[in-house]
Amino acid sequence: MIQQAYYQKAEHVIAAAVILPVLDLIAVGLRFYTRRKQRISPQADDWLTIPALILVLGVGAGLITGVARHGLGYPTPPLEAKRSLSSRTALSETNPRITISSQIEWQFLMTSVLALGLTKLSFLCFYRRIFCKTKRQDFTNIFTAIMIFVTAGWTVSFFFAHLFACGINFSAWWGSPIDLISKCVKTEKLLEALAISDFLTDAIILVIPLPLIWKLHLTTVRKLAVSAVFLLGGVAFAASITRLVFTTRIVEVGFNPNIDEDLLITELLYWGMIECGLGLFAACLPTLHFLFKGVSPDSIIASVRSAFSLQSLRSENARTRSRIPDGAPNESRNGQDSASETHIIHHETYKCKDLQDSYAMTELNDVEHGARYHS
Repeated sequence: MIQQAYYQKAEHVIAAAVILPVLDLIAVGLRFYTRRKQRISPQADDWLTIPALILVLGVGAGLITGVARHGLGYPTPPLEAKRSLSSRTALSETNPRITISSQIEWQFLMTSVLALGLTKLSFLCFYRRIFCKTKRQDFTNIFTAIMIFVTAGWTVSFFFAHLFACGINFSAWWGSPIDLISKCVKTEKLLEALAISDFLTDAIILVIPLPLIWKLHLTTVRKLAVSAVFLLGGVAFAASITRLVFTTRIVEVGFNPNIDEDLLITELLYWGMIECGLGLFAACLPTLHFLFKGVSPDSIIASVRSAFSLQSLRSENARTRSRIPDGAPNESRNGQDSASETHIIHHETYKCKDLQDSYAMTELNDVEHGARYHS
């Protein structure tokens, strides 16, 4: 009897395919509930979670279908009663259940790539909404724009790479192993490239906000608190690492006739489901954190924007002082500094009124106070 790991068993596949999409449905719903409660219009990072959620639901439905048809979560049955595992999984032979699992795998890979790509874009748009408050082309603005372009390209490229992995001979993907080898690209290399690039993009997306947060004029405690909120995305990163490890193992196995193919595909799809489900959930965690804390998610946005504005103010004041002659009266210097600072504060106050969020004003005042006395 074949020993199955827990992630190869039907009941665990069903659990992941049901629980994670339901959690994502709740998380996305609460995200929009928070926006409505705070009377804030949803923006790009919010809207992107809706198609991502639909795709995650589709991924889960595919896994449930595979288990129901015994294509996933069950050892591959013999072609003939007296054949050994080695002969019934030979490169020239196939099996109805292997066909089912391979069809689901093909659909899963394309759907999951789209779900992961939209989730990554939601993270990036969230960062831009916070840190790119002006149209000025600074490093943060340019880098996040480049990452959005790279992520969109990554999503489209791997979607079509899997769609046309066997050219227009789509059925070769779920044919015999020899069909897959002779009529398709090196699918094991394609899977490996997907897992590695997925891991790298997740790593970059995870660390983007950290240096920006630690440049702000906030206390160390507040920096740690804000960093912890953004590091909630580490849940998706951990899932990405796990998937990379298991994908690497599967690629090393290759077309080994002594390895059960259905269980191998089950393993691949199980960890893919984990990453898709946790990734979308992690994208909503910052909002959920502030919802359950009783604080608007945009209060932290106001705080960050305020700190960035004050930082820009100091730079502007430094340039202004350099243009004022050394012999100019102190009143002239102080007057220009005060006018510049008042302009920034009024600008941020106007933003907070747009948010219609009393927490935002409180946070704004706290950050301004902290920035002045901790710079």
